[in-house]
Amino acid sequence: MLRNVPGLLAFCLTFCAVLSAAGINGKIIDPSGAPVAGAQIAAVNRVGVVAQTTAAANGSFQLDAPESPDTRLVVAAPGFNTRTVALDEAASVQLEIAPRVDSVQVVGSTIDIPATLQASSVEVIPSSRVRTSNEPFAMDILRYVPGVTFNQSGAPGGVTSLFLRGGNANLNLVEIDGVPVIGFGGGLGFDFAHIPSEAVDHIDIIRGAQSAVYGSYASSGVVDFVTRRPETAPQLNLLAEGGSHDEHRFAITGTGTIAGFGLLVSASRYDNAGLVVNDDYRNEDVLLNVTRRFGGQSLAMHGYFDSNEVGQPGAWGSDPKHTFTGIDTVSRAKNNFSEYGAHYSADISPRVREDLYGSFFLYNSGFVSPYGFSFGKDLRGTGEARTIVSLSRHDTASFGVTAAYESVTNSYITDASFSTFPIERNEIAVYAENRYEVASRLFLSGGVRAEYFRTPSIPGDGYSRPFFPASSISRLNPMLSAAYVAGGARLHASFGMGLRPPSGFELAFTDNPALKPERTRSIDAGVEQKVGRLLTLDATYFHNRYYDLIVTLGGSLAGLSHYQSANLANSQAQGGEFSARLRPARWVFVTGSYTLLKTRILSLDGTSNQAPLPFTVGQQFTRRPENSGNVVATFTRGRLAADLSGYFRGRTLFEEPYLGASNGLFWNSGFANVGVNLNYTLGHGVTAYGNLRNALNRQYEEVFGYPSPKLNFVAGLKWTIGRTQ
Repeated sequence: MLRNVPGLLAFCLTFCAVLSAAGINGKIIDPSGAPVAGAQIAAVNRVGVVAQTTAAANGSFQLDAPESPDTRLVVAAPGFNTRTVALDEAASVQLEIAPRVDSVQVVGSTIDIPATLQASSVEVIPSSRVRTSNEPFAMDILRYVPGVTFNQSGAPGGVTSLFLRGGNANLNLVEIDGVPVIGFGGGLGFDFAHIPSEAVDHIDIIRGAQSAVYGSYASSGVVDFVTRRPETAPQLNLLAEGGSHDEHRFAITGTGTIAGFGLLVSASRYDNAGLVVNDDYRNEDVLLNVTRRFGGQSLAMHGYFDSNEVGQPGAWGSDPKHTFTGIDTVSRAKNNFSEYGAHYSADISPRVREDLYGSFFLYNSGFVSPYGFSFGKDLRGTGEARTIVSLSRHDTASFGVTAAYESVTNSYITDASFSTFPIERNEIAVYAENRYEVASRLFLSGGVRAEYFRTPSIPGDGYSRPFFPASSISRLNPMLSAAYVAGGARLHASFGMGLRPPSGFELAFTDNPALKPERTRSIDAGVEQKVGRLLTLDATYFHNRYYDLIVTLGGSLAGLSHYQSANLANSQAQGGEFSARLRPARWVFVTGSYTLLKTRILSLDGTSNQAPLPFTVGQQFTRRPENSGNVVATFTRGRLAADLSGYFRGRTLFEEPYLGASNGLFWNSGFANVGVNLNYTLGHGVTAYGNLRNALNRQYEEVFGYPSPKLNFVAGLKWTIGRTQ
């Protein structure tokens, strides 16, 4: 199936080359008539988003989209009410101030649904926040999302894991422009340390099990890094900064239109000397995006490549059992990953849209240690065909089929002759989703996805793993959600299932030929209430139950199964997410959130009170705090824009940092991190900025044993050339 996608795209490109789209020009302003920079503008018809762009610094925009009676313009901007207008009203669109962050095309559904009308827990980090935060890596902006816990091992470049609502790090589906960029079976989880913010336009996050929509791996939630898109008007962005720990960052991004094709090219480099010897970090990335619209049809292609290298000095901080032997001056990790995707969309009629997707992901990693060199290689190819049908103005349905291939090769995955070999897996899925609207107040969504996995035979290792014949697994994942919007209130509730098939290491280091996928059942419910015109409050309860978790058996647990590992472990996570957004004036916007998380390890199947060693039943999860929160206050007056931000985390249970959980569990004290970020417009497209991080100069360890940077500072210049400022 994947081999046919490029040919089909080429045929569609040739077929529709004679068609054209209309140019829509306008300006976005606030109630005072001042421009709203960075507003998201989308042309939307009955089957979804047709085209979208962002407003320049002076509020102006240009959008190429086909004109039809059903097409309308939807405008959203942080701190303003979303507004929908007819295309002929685009010349000047005025937005009303409101404590809102919205988007018209986000994760959480195969049908375009505004974030404020979704029943699931969706968060949008807009382009304006990404561009003005002056954070070099996208994960440092994600820290301010409710339910999110990051654990970074020390300085920039250190391994960074995400725990969503208490779920394990390998239960998150991570995408770049909709392309999955995770290892085979989720591996140990995606390393969030290496996504530079320069390439990112905005970030969509959905919390809760989403396998009915996104397939396997979406057990705790989905994070989609949406890269910057080509603009019609030519523009060049330059960035240069320097700061503490010999930090340097340089970036260049150019965009425009050539022969009717939208083109964007971006490249950046980041260097940091780290906190101790062999703690340095380098990251380089390149992004290419190409778009073309032909009337009611569009084609988008992109490619992204990242190369990084980081030293591994070890856990040189807290050492409760005095097991650390000294700074490791040898170990280093080097990673290259790339992903490529193409999306063809055609509005067959005002009520029917066809979408075709094709993508490829390749991840090569190498690690040098005192014991020698090891490598890993993950690759994945996917193809998808989707149909969206507007059954009526109140009822939209989608259905489709997906085919995928993934494999992993690793130095430690060998056969009986000690030769490496790939573990492979094929996946076919069919899905359907329906969204029904009642009186523009009640929004109901339901869907189901059937997954079929086939794993070819796996040779024995000559020691503990016997020959595994080819095997297959099928699973069904449903989802239901509902949202009710009336006045200033929104009630929302959702239910979903999650699925994670075994990873390469779990298949390679077991004698069990029948390992099953891990499963998640997730529910959440909440209420969002607007208080007056200036304040919005949101409270959401969630409960995640994890089944069939893969556990290694031994000692007193050996009698639970004939095999070394089996699907016997269980756990649960529940809690509440509370957030507030305050917009008292055009020049100030304050957001904050608090997350209460209660986690619990449950008994293994077949036992009454036994947990995976060395844990006990009822014990909370490691690396996930019970209490965490954040606040961001943004001030904009004239040429100056300032952010005051902070996040805190309560005490957290961790493994002994050098030898792991088998050497004991320890409490890591909580911490607070406060930062100050300033942007000052000098004129002629030049902006100077400074970012003071950990402004209180706190000494803390986000990961027990790995000290985080104390007070540090960067300053830089951003220069925009070409587009109206």
